[in-house]
Amino acid sequence: MSNIIEEPEVDEVQEDDTRSQLQARIAESLSQLSEATDSPVGLQFGSPFAVTEVRFDTDDWMSRLADVQGWLHFGEDLSTTDTDAFLASLVSSLSFDNPNDGAESDGLRLRLTEAALERLSERAELALRLQQEFLTDIDTEGSSRTSVTAGWTERWVTEDDTTGPVTHDPVNAKADVWPIFQLTNRKMNLAPSYQRGDVWRTGDRQALIESILRGIPLPSIILLRTGAKTPHDVVDGKQRLTAILRFVGQHPVALAKIAEANAKHPEVNLPFLFANDYPKFRRAWKQYMGEPLTAKLEDDFYFPFKLRNGTNSGLAGPELELLRGKYFTEIRDNTIRVSDQEVTIKELFEGAPDYKVPVIEYTKASQRQIHEVFKLYNKQGMHLNAEEIRNAVYHDIELTRAILIAAGDANPRADISDVAPSLTSVNGILDLGKNLVDYGFGESRYRRTKVLGWVVATLVSDTGGKLLPSTARHTDLLLGQVQSEVTHPLRDGSRIAGLFKLIAQSVDVHAAHDELWPDSFRGDGKTSKWQDLQLVGSLVGITIALAGSPDDIENRIETSADEIRKAAVEEWIRPEKTQTRTQWDYIARIAEGVVGKLGIDIATASDEIRTRFGSSGIESLLGSKLPPEGEKRQ
Repeated sequence: MSNIIEEPEVDEVQEDDTRSQLQARIAESLSQLSEATDSPVGLQFGSPFAVTEVRFDTDDWMSRLADVQGWLHFGEDLSTTDTDAFLASLVSSLSFDNPNDGAESDGLRLRLTEAALERLSERAELALRLQQEFLTDIDTEGSSRTSVTAGWTERWVTEDDTTGPVTHDPVNAKADVWPIFQLTNRKMNLAPSYQRGDVWRTGDRQALIESILRGIPLPSIILLRTGAKTPHDVVDGKQRLTAILRFVGQHPVALAKIAEANAKHPEVNLPFLFANDYPKFRRAWKQYMGEPLTAKLEDDFYFPFKLRNGTNSGLAGPELELLRGKYFTEIRDNTIRVSDQEVTIKELFEGAPDYKVPVIEYTKASQRQIHEVFKLYNKQGMHLNAEEIRNAVYHDIELTRAILIAAGDANPRADISDVAPSLTSVNGILDLGKNLVDYGFGESRYRRTKVLGWVVATLVSDTGGKLLPSTARHTDLLLGQVQSEVTHPLRDGSRIAGLFKLIAQSVDVHAAHDELWPDSFRGDGKTSKWQDLQLVGSLVGITIALAGSPDDIENRIETSADEIRKAAVEEWIRPEKTQTRTQWDYIARIAEGVVGKLGIDIATASDEIRTRFGSSGIESLLGSKLPPEGEKRQ
């Protein structure tokens, strides 16, 4: 018998080496997470532990992971009943649809697969980054634990929302660099329906032009070619392009306004003055149009702006200082050095100098492919939030655009009939967004769109018995279904109109009965800003009730007002934990409680929603409720 010991297969050695590396990375991350000296509201964790205590040859690593699981922001607490239950809950939290993809048998015991270890390692490293941001924020003077916790939670929501399956089709796009004139002379659709309005201030626009004059490279402009004879969609870079077009007097809105004014006073030749002597044009405008060009009017008309003057300007040195406080028409013949080349400012913006702008041009791409590029840019510092990404990915379906319009977040210049024609028949639809502002959600970065999309998905998205995902991911699932299923009920304009009519009526009822909702539903009770969970829960409850009994809702509220108010104060208390399960449980308890106290059968109301809109999310919502203390989920 040979004494030679067989060498393990090369693949086995490589697999063991990969597992060891992943385990070492996880151990290092978990140990660092345990060392935090402060934590968000409601987050519980144990004492600090060393890397050597995270042992994967025993079950010790599970205990250490359980100690810091709050920092990893899983959707629900990991089960500590036994080893198998712990692994099953961890695999589920790592978003494996099939448990066999995340755990495998290793003799007599289960262990995480290599894929699960990799996901856990990535999440632990992300948790470390977000933990450091939290600790930095909590040390900032004037910050409160509540506000910093909210910011930490929002970052997790954003990270989870932008995580999705990767498409395997090649991206049909090309990267190039263009001189500025190639951007300003090309027909562009600056306002696709998913784009936000103009949010840059004058100072932002001035700073961008100063950067160009100083030769500072710009981030990539992302364009989508929609056809041989149609304008390119500006997927990303709208604010930068708008600033450049305004500065050089080539914005299409401005040119249309000049043409309109010139038709009234052709003798003045306003287009010539506009293009060659803007200060003189401003004087002529005041004389012949009867009004001075205020800063607001210039913004409304997308007219040119001057560069900054004084110490606020980024322009320094003999050549650049001469440009301060001037319009383009006043300085276009000035010579400056950009990209180690002497050019006139006119050549810089209208010629073919060495200074160029990076451009990514999609020649043929799906919205999902654009989504993946958005994710990549987000990680590199572009800071597009989840709603901006969502509106780009699903902008081709009317439901997405209807949410934008109803929330008041669509481009203010957009016509409803062009963006979401089904809403033209819904009276008072624009008041819905105004009501959301009154709830304290403001008007920036699609804040209202997030809340309204959340409400829509809660009402009509049926998960088929599965636990509800993160609140915003739930919205993605609904929009994804509508996008992929050509026969989906919510592709029908009449159903969309009916849904938003119901929600608009519900918001009116909800806002009109302020006596039902206690101060604790509004931030810290000292402001008028509503908290998300309380608003969504109570608004969904009113909407379900209105669907089930539309004719006597006011009488029911009058009869049950005291009961609802008492429950809101004593029973519907916001949980400290901000995990997905506890959030949905809280929303479900409020919604079901409101409907029940109004004396309406929730199952009947759900059937009515299903009949009218093709599906109902009420059973999915109620299925998310946590069982009473001591009982197991059936």
